[in-house]
Amino acid sequence: MKKSLFLLVVTFSITLGVAAQTAPTKLVVAGLAGEVTVRRDERSIPYIEATNDADLYFAQGYTTASDRLFQMDLMRRLSRGETAEIFGRSVLEEDKRWRRFGFAKIAEENVRLMDPSLRSALENYSRGVNAYIATLDEKTLPVECRILQYRPSEWRPSDSLMIGKILSDALSTTWRNDIMRLSLQSMPKEKLADLTNQVTPYDVILFGTDGKAATAGGVTDLKADAGLLAFAERDDAVRKSSLERVGLYAEDLAASNNWVISGKKTVDGKAILANDPHLAPTAPGIWYLSHLSTPTMRVSGVTVPGVPGIILGHNAEFAWGATNVGPDVQDLYFETFNDKGEYKTPNGWEAPVKRTETIKFRASPMSPALQSETIDVIETRNGPIILKMAARNMH
Repeated sequence: MKKSLFLLVVTFSITLGVAAQTAPTKLVVAGLAGEVTVRRDERSIPYIEATNDADLYFAQGYTTASDRLFQMDLMRRLSRGETAEIFGRSVLEEDKRWRRFGFAKIAEENVRLMDPSLRSALENYSRGVNAYIATLDEKTLPVECRILQYRPSEWRPSDSLMIGKILSDALSTTWRNDIMRLSLQSMPKEKLADLTNQVTPYDVILFGTDGKAATAGGVTDLKADAGLLAFAERDDAVRKSSLERVGLYAEDLAASNNWVISGKKTVDGKAILANDPHLAPTAPGIWYLSHLSTPTMRVSGVTVPGVPGIILGHNAEFAWGATNVGPDVQDLYFETFNDKGEYKTPNGWEAPVKRTETIKFRASPMSPALQSETIDVIETRNGPIILKMAARNMH
């Protein structure tokens, strides 16, 4: 039998600029092993205190969902390719794009293989989100859900990881640079070598060592034709529309700053860490402020709604931030297929993997009735095929 204890929520209101505490409210929530206290300051930032980690993450999931459930649901729907279920056929191409990546299966595998303590945090956070969803009825659902006439499904541990997949795509899309380099292949060899040389006297090595880089990307025998360039333009338009819907399109802002002020320059002699993620301001915001504490941990900062813990913040000893330095994290491959549907590998011809994705969508945005469409995704050892061309395939 699940244990049920009080989740104590203390709320505050603002009167003439002074925070005034209202009467505490006690809620009985199934799934807690001990008492959890959630207090909110005048900005409604939650301060969550628990006697153990499991209850802490449970309460964080419950509290975050009470503030940002629709935002959380929209982000997981985007990465899972399920937005057409609530917005209709107009976003069907966006769903197809995300389905081709196969992130849902990857996230489930990530959960299965991760460290047990991390998996436990995801599981307890999910229990908290679902405990909040279970309290909702037609009158208390988020207003967006009521307008769109749907109820969010249960939160899964993999949903938290799916949000990370969105961030990866939003902040680190580099494959179009490969196409740009292909388009330069017709230049004189000397100019091409100078443009594609990755080593200059002005480089600052962040980690590892450096040396002379191979020029021209190792693809001097290929050309970027009109079909490939047109595909890149279409994909960029679909990607932009999709990411803007959740406030994460940051093509010109996909970078960040991190710097430290020495303790020699501060009054108390302690260093100051400054972190500036270049994400555009949105409503609701991308970040979610909170303060978490147990007898063995005390941490404060921000996370993304749907993700447990603190992503950027500090504890009693040190602070941490995150930057996006624009690494090349994506590659394009040209695959050669024969008449049997096999693709060429260094070990001979091999059969690709085929998976069928069924995408549900609303025929009318005003009606929750769903129709479905299927797409076939072909995967080689290098990843999914995203474009078929007369003489080659690319992914």
